[in-house]
Amino acid sequence: MYVPGDRTLDVPEDAEIVYASCTRPGHEVLESLLEHDAPVSEIVSITPEMAERGSVCKYRSFAEIAEAHDLPIYYPQEYAMEDPADLDHFQTIDADCMIVNGWQRLVPGEILDTFERGALGNHGSAFGLPRGRGRSPLNWSLVEDLDRFLLSVIQLDPGADSGEVVTTRKFDLTTYDTIETLYHKVTMAIEEMLFESLGPVLRGEVEYGEQRGEVTYYPKRNPEDGEIHWGNTTRDIYNQVRAVTDPYPGAFTFHDGTPVEIWEATPFSDEFALDVEPGVIVESFELGDFVVATPDGTLLVTDWEAEGSWEPAPGRRFESRGEHDRVDRYEHREHLTGSGAPDA
Repeated sequence: MYVPGDRTLDVPEDAEIVYASCTRPGHEVLESLLEHDAPVSEIVSITPEMAERGSVCKYRSFAEIAEAHDLPIYYPQEYAMEDPADLDHFQTIDADCMIVNGWQRLVPGEILDTFERGALGNHGSAFGLPRGRGRSPLNWSLVEDLDRFLLSVIQLDPGADSGEVVTTRKFDLTTYDTIETLYHKVTMAIEEMLFESLGPVLRGEVEYGEQRGEVTYYPKRNPEDGEIHWGNTTRDIYNQVRAVTDPYPGAFTFHDGTPVEIWEATPFSDEFALDVEPGVIVESFELGDFVVATPDGTLLVTDWEAEGSWEPAPGRRFESRGEHDRVDRYEHREHLTGSGAPDA
């Protein structure tokens, strides 16, 4: 019987692994690996200043865990590791394998080639690779209201998410998920896959699988894509809010020029405010929650922030700022991962 936390890591005693990450989920996976005596010989990460310049969401410092486990930590000259000094460093350390988890840049091929067993990364989509390569597949899966996710550990190559597949895990996307809960699921899935496959990879026993089928790419999302268009359906707005909530910049709207950030909201009722224009606040409550009319119902906002002394009040109307050029607007969706549900 499986007991949570009761894991073994069967890897060669003389193996050396470099672990590259700069995010909170990546930190959690490293903690689990080190608790089970993974032969990590070095951590690669970035400084807070580099994270700020690179606009890294979910940034987490690895300085404390490196000190706690007496591990060297290497900060590359550039986040993209394209400086000659970075290549020199990896050629010098002579490690067997690198695990890349939460590194939001492509790793140069010359660096990948310095590892005898290559480098392991991860990527996925609701449709499974090679569909849904590219940016923010978890966020996009919520925006598209999809119901599953197939995450793969892959052997990295210089391309974008194009490496051969080591193993894959599937998990559900529920109507209650937010981007934060999806990262919890990703963390669990990556841990399971690494504990299963790291030993065979280091011993050269893995049969890698080529990605087959139609290749599609998700486009990059920018903070301005979080602006709410109140002409969208309740469900679309709900999906947008949960897809870009913390640790991302969040969804937002405006009232008389005042920006209002919306961090949590839920569909409320189709039977209220039937004759109220979308974007109008129809009720506010003592605790600060408020209800907004949508084209097909109402939305309850339960966590928000606004500048100055702004407070929600019935009758206030959020502005639609003319033509929205969000990357996820309806006429763009056919260019994402394709129409229709993924195969069963």
